[in-house]
Amino acid sequence: MRFFTLCLMFCALLFAGCAKPWSNPQAGSGKQADVQFERDSVACEALAGEKYPLDKHAQFKVYDQCMSDKGWRREEVGDGIPLKDKGEK
Repeated sequence: MRFFTLCLMFCALLFAGCAKPWSNPQAGSGKQADVQFERDSVACEALAGEKYPLDKHAQFKVYDQCMSDKGWRREEVGDGIPLKDKGEK
């Protein structure tokens, strides 16, 4: 039972690591979108690191704004399939 639980946790972490919380309809789809995301992400990381080399919190704000400026939208957890309320039909 313990082994099964560990395997399940490992798989969940593996799949969570593969998903990126960003989407950009202008970036295309599939491999093309992944390449564009990597290019934009690296550029934004460099900008944030240069501006605030020792402040990760400030870096995140700059990174987030930079990605937004490039057309990327951050998807929050739960933005997927909307669930109906119990009283809704």
